[in-house]
Amino acid sequence: MRNRVSIDIPSLGAGAAVAVVGAFVLLDSSGGFELSLGWMAVVLTGALGLILVLSGLARSPERDDD
Repeated sequence: MRNRVSIDIPSLGAGAAVAVVGAFVLLDSSGGFELSLGWMAVVLTGALGLILVLSGLARSPERDDD
């Protein structure tokens, strides 16, 4: 019998976000396009927002049975 594989969605999303940020930095440093500090802040804020949303969605809701 095989064990069922579970996917950790926040870790997968965080890895994808970090990979996208890394690709932008790599393209900027290689001269592919000019990425200003303002646009880098937008990319980093979007990546952080994605990670926070996914980690919030992965939590189970707490029950208050009082």
